[in-house]
Amino acid sequence: MRTIPFTLAAMLLALLASTLALPSWAFCPKNGLLCAVTAKSSGSLTHQDITQRAIEALDKRYFGVGKLTKPMQTALDQIIEANAKVDDDQVTSAKHFDGENGAGGQARLAILKANVIAALQADPINATGARANLGSALHTIQDFYSHSNWVEQGNAGAHPGVGRPGALAFAGPLATTCSGFTNPGAFCANSSNLATDLLTSGYYGGEDRIKPGAFKCSHGGPLDKSSPSSDPLGYFREGINKDTRYCDISPHSGFHNAAATAAIAGTQQFVEDIKAMITVTQLKALLGAGPTLAFAIDTTGSMGGIIAGVRNSAINIVDRRLGTDEEPLQYVLAPFNDPFTGPTTSTTDAAAFKASISGLGASGGGDCPELAMTGMYNGLSLSNPSGSLFMYTDASAKDAGLAGAVIGLAKAKEIKVFAILFGSCSPIEPGYLQLATETGGQAISLFSSEAESVTTLADLLGRNNAVQILSVNDSYPALKTHTFPVDASMTRLTVSVSSIDYMTPAVTLIRPDGVTVQPADASTYLTLTGGVIISIDTPMRGRWQLQVAGSPGLTYVNVGGTADLAFSSFKLATFAGQPPHQGLFALDGEPGPGQKLYALASLTPGAADAAFTLRRKDYTSVMPLPLERDETDANKWFGPLTVPAEPFLAYVTGMDSAGTEYQRVVSLMVSPQQVAIQAPPPQDLRPGILTSLVFQVRNLGAPDTFNFAATDDQHFIVGVSPASLTLDTGATANVMVQVQPPAGTAAGVADTITAAVQSASNALSRNSATLTSFVTGEAQVAGRPDFIADIVGQETVAPGVTAVDLRFTNTGVGTARSMTLSALRLRTLAGTGTATLNTALSPPLPFVTPNVDVGNYFTVRLTFNTPPGLQRFSINETGTVSDINGATYAYSHAQAVTPR
Repeated sequence: MRTIPFTLAAMLLALLASTLALPSWAFCPKNGLLCAVTAKSSGSLTHQDITQRAIEALDKRYFGVGKLTKPMQTALDQIIEANAKVDDDQVTSAKHFDGENGAGGQARLAILKANVIAALQADPINATGARANLGSALHTIQDFYSHSNWVEQGNAGAHPGVGRPGALAFAGPLATTCSGFTNPGAFCANSSNLATDLLTSGYYGGEDRIKPGAFKCSHGGPLDKSSPSSDPLGYFREGINKDTRYCDISPHSGFHNAAATAAIAGTQQFVEDIKAMITVTQLKALLGAGPTLAFAIDTTGSMGGIIAGVRNSAINIVDRRLGTDEEPLQYVLAPFNDPFTGPTTSTTDAAAFKASISGLGASGGGDCPELAMTGMYNGLSLSNPSGSLFMYTDASAKDAGLAGAVIGLAKAKEIKVFAILFGSCSPIEPGYLQLATETGGQAISLFSSEAESVTTLADLLGRNNAVQILSVNDSYPALKTHTFPVDASMTRLTVSVSSIDYMTPAVTLIRPDGVTVQPADASTYLTLTGGVIISIDTPMRGRWQLQVAGSPGLTYVNVGGTADLAFSSFKLATFAGQPPHQGLFALDGEPGPGQKLYALASLTPGAADAAFTLRRKDYTSVMPLPLERDETDANKWFGPLTVPAEPFLAYVTGMDSAGTEYQRVVSLMVSPQQVAIQAPPPQDLRPGILTSLVFQVRNLGAPDTFNFAATDDQHFIVGVSPASLTLDTGATANVMVQVQPPAGTAAGVADTITAAVQSASNALSRNSATLTSFVTGEAQVAGRPDFIADIVGQETVAPGVTAVDLRFTNTGVGTARSMTLSALRLRTLAGTGTATLNTALSPPLPFVTPNVDVGNYFTVRLTFNTPPGLQRFSINETGTVSDINGATYAYSHAQAVTPR
């Protein structure tokens, strides 16, 4: 067992003393306290590593691929993200197989497995819900191997009973499982001595299973208070966890590799069990084995000829791909009209899709605007992540106020939006252009006779291995040249240049050998009223040139194709999570300018090196972005980022493994915003029962009035209040979104809410947040709710103004209703002066959260005026909470705050 250096121990102690605020010198794209004290993971495998390795191997075996396609990696990323979120709950032992809670862990896995299967058997298939339930289950399975003594017993591979029907033979409550400990040194955690041949797991202080005595094992690690410590620092704890290879965090660190190997096998066993219960199509949906073909189409009377053209082209695409590797996994059709939308179609059946699109007719209309935003939202909500949505209309949007929600959902699902515009009975809708710009799609103005031709673009882009090299918005009154490399992995090059003013841009494409591409040289060469589309199979390696002129208005330039080497994701992340499992979690919505975050980049295998740059939409450089390669996954990079005060895209360049130059871009634009919106934690939804979800809106800019809109894919929303907010600089306000699944809604159904806030005076000032909650078949629990309160975040808003994020977690035995924060009492602990509540920046008291299930939580941001001499103060919260039968209980909690 290795002894860590004194400096690391000292840093760890300092970290704990500062309430686990992340030091500026440490960053890591992994979950766990390890990330807070070391800059690299140095061989320790995390949930992310284990899940990636396990499912990647299954993907390759199931689908015969050498490398994961982008849809496969996107599906895997969703599973990994759901896995990570389980660590938000450090109260429920069943989620982590702690405290010998084998029965609770098995019951949880049975429910989640049933939810996965129900989501896959739904019509349409609910792939997002299935992946979220799977990821949540995999965390619990993987924790079994790290937190139990399975590998210490000499076992290798998966436990044959975990996640399967039947009980696990955990030691009984009176059985001795640990006896004493070994102290390996002054700066390393004590290591518990196992004293049983029975299956056991450690107890973790603060969870719902209290350690019955010293004869039981502890989890161990720096924050576990389930047992006394004998070391002179009073800090390290004995225990049996194998979460890392660091003995100061994991007392049984010597078994880490064996536990990780077993966890990989256990992960695969659980997925194999699910595979045995579903169809091949459902398995493909779960693991993302295929692209999506998605259309949103205006069906008003003037669209008759356009619909016919789109129909013919779409059916041809479907027929050509049947039986090939590029056969779509999912077909989506979202018609819209006025005052109705739908019926929407999401299917894996090519014949059903062709029947739906063949049945489209054009009728109605009258006034100009149509429900285009609702139509696109419907299409996006049904679409699997990572792909493109093609929208066809000849009208502006009657529901333009939903543009923020549509943009937010498209970005959350990483879907490019292509607005195909056929004239307009009013000026071109600005929201269409913003959607295309921010998602990396295009807007193009055409005549109705060109609808069939332009739909070829859907065929070129809707591919398994679609990549993008350039994503540019600019004007081209005179000739401009873009130079870009084509690398060894590219099998097709696609260039698409479009305008919105019915002008055909002058486009010249020049190969690396100096030869200009002619129509006869390309597999596709379309010259349309508003654009040019060129596609070339097996393009020549080297640096190509694209010359564009004759388009003085807004012009979209996209260069991409198909290739094995892809820039599969670029995310901004915050350091978050519950101790001791903090890590980097992807940001929801847009960041604030100047915000200090972390950039996480993923490439598919094949890059020898990588250099990252942030660029504006016109391709000019914002700044280089130095990122470090992850030690346990050579295809991931990470590093700190101070968010620029302007929109940007992330580009990567380098040499591939064949020695050729490559370039890629993640074309979803990051648009820093001065207004923020925070979604609440997911709540269990119950058929026929109203659930209220509280979103928090915070204005970081000048005083303004904001409109709030929320929509969801299952149409469970029944109310939003208020719809408008007027906020001072730094002020926070709450918006309540009420959802009610219809009676009879099946358990496991996922509902994704996209909430958007937008300035009433500036359409570009907006932000969004998404929240996915699941319908459960479990009834609300009778019994007394109880809460613990913890500070999970702190920020200096301005000199003398401190904001605190206070999380309340229901640790009782019953569902909480009307959890009310009634009053605050502040007391000076050190220094001079007195803290006062900043009522302008804090939500008004009493603060009411309508319902909190056992193990769930809510967070409220409170802001205080803190005079310069104040060194430390306490917050005492008092309030009441009711159970489901109406009985009311009082509570009181206190925390200490050190202004920074």
